[in-house]
Amino acid sequence: MTMKHLFIMLVLAVFAAGMGIGGLIGLQLPTTSNAIDFETHTATSRGLQFNTVQLSDPKEDVKPLTAKPQQQSLEGPVERISPGDWVKESQIEMRPDGVFIHFNNPQWAILANTNSMDPVFDEVSHLIQALPTSAAEIHVGDIVSYQAPVGFTIVHRVIEIGNDEDGWYAILKGDNNPTPDPWKVRFEMVRRVTVAVIY
Repeated sequence: MTMKHLFIMLVLAVFAAGMGIGGLIGLQLPTTSNAIDFETHTATSRGLQFNTVQLSDPKEDVKPLTAKPQQQSLEGPVERISPGDWVKESQIEMRPDGVFIHFNNPQWAILANTNSMDPVFDEVSHLIQALPTSAAEIHVGDIVSYQAPVGFTIVHRVIEIGNDEDGWYAILKGDNNPTPDPWKVRFEMVRRVTVAVIY
């Protein structure tokens, strides 16, 4: 027998012994309750939280899994709001040394890690933006940077446009937020409109 064979047999023997000892230890667990208690650890910005979780005996009340029938649709994907056509095909130039987008006064947005626009973009994405000259240029679906009443710039999607006694307004919402932003955005609050997301 070679050393290689002896080593493999030794590893298998240690594994089998470990399984046998583990089985014996498992047999000596208290039988007063079929539940198993253990602690979970949750990392938060304030430290670790310790929560005791009780698992029931897997042999009790086990219900078989059942598949739920899915509604089949031959219609395909549903149309969703999308940004307007801010950069025309004639303004995009593909060359061996790079991609050139030709429009006046391009802007670059720096993003914060708020997760409000996931998965469209996050803080490591790069937004190229244009300066709108009038409210008529902004459409439902556009992703707009605006100066919020709370004092900082927000980049969210336009979900509604309307007019009231104060004139034009837009309602915006982060794609990953459950509710729209809590105020009407006037044109003078709008800073830029996103024309490209670079990952």
